[in-house]
Order: sequence, then structure tokens, then C-alpha cells
Amino acid sequence: MNPVARYADEGAVSPWAEIVGPCHTTSSLSRVLQIDQVAVADAAAELRALRLRTADGRNLYPAFQVQDDHVHPHLQQVLLVLKSGIDDPWTWAQWLNTEMDSEPSPMSRLWAGDLSGVLRDAEHDAWAWRS
Repeated sequence: MNPVARYADEGAVSPWAEIVGPCHTTSSLSRVLQIDQVAVADAAAELRALRLRTADGRNLYPAFQVQDDHVHPHLQQVLLVLKSGIDDPWTWAQWLNTEMDSEPSPMSRLWAGDLSGVLRDAEHDAWAWRS
């Protein structure tokens, strides 16, 4: 079950909104990236962009993956590793946007250039999710 389904049915704000933070719609991400909506959908299908589907069928794209009008160029590598552990974009979003042990979030570290460290942590956690 989609993690926000219960909250959508009740008309309440999901706690996922605080975890994930602000999001783009397909239309708004299309404008920010200056590509058409089909290209946004293609990027999501290829995991070049992280798409979250809500209980009511909307597609949302966490804003944390976008800076300077582009999605992080190495996000796909990280998402593919995370997918090897669990095929759940909501879990990936939480993992990417959560600070751990007073360390910046993996997405912040990725933007700061720590691709190897983020991939190492993603591989570790994907392995744990598979166990």
C-alpha cells in the first residue's frame, strides 16, 4: 500500500510531506528543467529523476534532487543501487533526504560531491534491505 494512502483517505497531511519536503509536479518540473512532460516521465522511468506516486495517482518529484535547473547527474546511479535492495521510491526518498548521526543527508552529500561515499552507503543499506 502506498504510504500516503491512509492519510489521503482521511484528508490529513501525511508525515511523508515532512520527510520528503517540497515537491514538483510533472508540469512544474518540466518548466524548471526546460524539457517537456514526456521527457520528465522518461527520466523518471529510467531513474534519472525520482518520482513518487501518491495515493490519488499524482506524480511528485522531490525538490531536493534539483539544483540550478537540473537533476543531480549521478542520482540514477544511487537510485539503481537503492532499487537493488527495495523497489520503493518512497523509501528511497526518505533515505536520500534524512540526516543520520549528525551527518548531512545522502542527497546533500551527493550535491557536495561525495558520490563514492553515498554509493557505499547505498550499497550497504540496499544489502540490509535485501536480507
